[in-house]
Amino acid sequence: MKTLFISDLDGTLLTSKERISEYSLEKLNRMIDGGLMFTYATARSLNSAAKACRGLRQKLPVILYNGAVVTEPWSGKMLCNSHFNDGQLYFLKELFDKYDIWPLVYSFRGKKERVSWVVGKETPGVMRYLERRKGDPRLNPVARPKDILGDEIFYFNCIGKKESLDALHAEVERSFDIKTIYEQETYQSDYWCEIMPRSTSKGAAAREVRRILGAEKLVAFGDGTNDTELFNAADECYAVQNADARLKACATGVIGYSEEDAVVKFLAENLKKYL
Repeated sequence: MKTLFISDLDGTLLTSKERISEYSLEKLNRMIDGGLMFTYATARSLNSAAKACRGLRQKLPVILYNGAVVTEPWSGKMLCNSHFNDGQLYFLKELFDKYDIWPLVYSFRGKKERVSWVVGKETPGVMRYLERRKGDPRLNPVARPKDILGDEIFYFNCIGKKESLDALHAEVERSFDIKTIYEQETYQSDYWCEIMPRSTSKGAAAREVRRILGAEKLVAFGDGTNDTELFNAADECYAVQNADARLKACATGVIGYSEEDAVVKFLAENLKKYL
């Protein structure tokens, strides 16, 4: 059987050092070389995911920004992009003004990917995000929000304290065609309110990758509530032991901890049954 395996990264395939362990890297590459169809679905960008997965044999399309983008990591060719329409952007601009929130704005200008923000309006969480990405060619500081007019915007990320984002999150969730992923940052105390079209999801992107590859079966791994739709799209889905209880409740089963190479150990122990 032609089975596609898709794993979340942070809290699932990666350790707390935000890397694939040497053990997992060696085992996973060996299985990929042997024909394993394996890729990942992450909230990260291609640059950030590539750093975390340095050394991994990436032979399949990858899912980025929680499903907003599907791309080929070896060529950078974009296979799928789910972006906002003008009405959605107007609605969100009104909310950002209302709550005085200045998000990171992810967009394409032609084929060039950009991450824009208004200089002087950064929260400590946004500053930490930018500091960790110094030298990233996507970074595009602007003086005014209108400086990104004309960009094809597909994602917003508001980083801050929960109490400063709760009201924005609630209003966006009441809309019929826009949604949020609202969770505490994996390695920090800040919250991320990630905003995207409601049609965007890891699950929708996984179905597209499955179609492209002609896979007969999809098996998924995850840890957070943003993996729920990925699980819903899968034939089998496994939550790591450190996963959110809500994700465990909809999983086929619960495996070990991410810090203990749970995903790769599961694959090594069970791969024969998928052949």
